[in-house]
Amino acid sequence: MLWGAGYAPSPKRDAVKVMKHAIEKYLDGNENISIVDLGSGFGGICFEAVKRFPNAVCTGIEIDPIKVLWSRIASRFKKYGDRTRFIWGNIFNIDLGSYDIVYMFLWPLTVSRIEDKILKEVKKKIVVISLEHPLTKIRNEKYGDFYIGFKQ
Repeated sequence: MLWGAGYAPSPKRDAVKVMKHAIEKYLDGNENISIVDLGSGFGGICFEAVKRFPNAVCTGIEIDPIKVLWSRIASRFKKYGDRTRFIWGNIFNIDLGSYDIVYMFLWPLTVSRIEDKILKEVKKKIVVISLEHPLTKIRNEKYGDFYIGFKQ
């Protein structure tokens, strides 16, 4: 681990399954969505999401430049074009206001800070999905190993 936190990939199929549930329940079934994966690693969640939701776009934010480079190269090989984008940066410096779904598998303190950021900055409805670590400030439900929050 040279940059950021340790790497533990999310279960891609389960993550997309919970996104589908959230879209149906909170976004009126509209799959024309913009997703951000905070701490995107090698881009697996973004790749699986755009494969499953043909009208979706996904942005991965990652602090490790090697993982970002790998994700960008993989995206070209997978021919996702402009449906995936990978940004090398700090998740706390990203404007989350343009996304419909925020996905994260982060440490509990980081989840809490992201919730604060969303409550302060996001002015539209947004779904927040956290793997394993509960949301404590945004109304939420448990779905398997995931917590789904919804802010209107």
